[in-house]
Order: sequence, then C-alpha cells, then structure tokens
Amino acid sequence: MKKKSKIWVYSEMVLLFLGFLLALWNGMYINSPALLFGILAAVFLFRAIERYYFKLKTEFFFNTAMVLIFILLAVMPLLK
Repeated sequence: MKKKSKIWVYSEMVLLFLGFLLALWNGMYINSPALLFGILAAVFLFRAIERYYFKLKTEFFFNTAMVLIFILLAVMPLLK
C-alpha cells in the first residue's frame, strides 16, 4: 500500500465539500434527483480511482459498487 500524500487527502476533502455545496444548491433551486445522484456518483468515482491507485482493493470495490448504484438511481427518474 502506498502512503497517501497531503494533496490526495486535501483534494478529496475539497471534492466532498464542493459536492456538498452543489447538493445544497440543487436542493434549493433545481430539486433534481438525477443531479444529486450524479454528484454522489462523481464523488465516489474519485474515491474509487484513488483507492485503486493506492491498492486498497476492498474499498475500491465498495466505491465502484456505490458509483454503479448512484448512476442507476440517477438514470431511473429520467426513464419515466
């Protein structure tokens, strides 16, 4: 397992914070579940890539599964 540098840790924190702000903005103005699930999928995709890079297999598979679930949840309201 590689040691995480501070830039990785800070970039994940910034991404989570920006995702939170975007989710709040979505709830106040747009109110779209597809956008909310898309935001969550982007956050977990970054985490999955990071876990793959640092060779954390269990967390990689968990984050990849979360990405697939959130993409599925984002697409389902658009099919109606």
